[in-house]
Amino acid sequence: MSGEPREEAKAGASVTGLSHVAIAVEDADSLAAAFVSALGATRGAEELLDGGALRVVFVHLGPVTFELLEPRSPEHTVAKFLASRGPGLHHVSLEVADIAAALARCRDAGVRLVDETPRAGAHGTQVAFLHPKSLGGVLVELSQAREP
Repeated sequence: MSGEPREEAKAGASVTGLSHVAIAVEDADSLAAAFVSALGATRGAEELLDGGALRVVFVHLGPVTFELLEPRSPEHTVAKFLASRGPGLHHVSLEVADIAAALARCRDAGVRLVDETPRAGAHGTQVAFLHPKSLGGVLVELSQAREP
């Protein structure tokens, strides 16, 4: 493998922006309130994901969105993350126009994939995670917005 993505994998695979920064927490409401009172953030929508096992609260601060991850089940991967690492940065999410092309480009470049195929994310997005061992210890999520 040369490390260079195939041309077809490059087309449409570019990152178009920062989607959000995700923080794993035991209590999303407390952290959301701190962002609002201390920094003037706006509390956004919230959703239950993974069959209700994960509560997600969005907080908007200028051009940045924080996704607060509050596990509702001790079996959820975020609960296990909290148990081993404590609260803090969970992942950085990058917007892509074509998630399949972005995954192919990453695979071709030798990046280890957590998700071989996209799955459902918040707000109707399609998401896939890239392994932190391939990207400097940071879990990276690729996110494609739903088609209008």
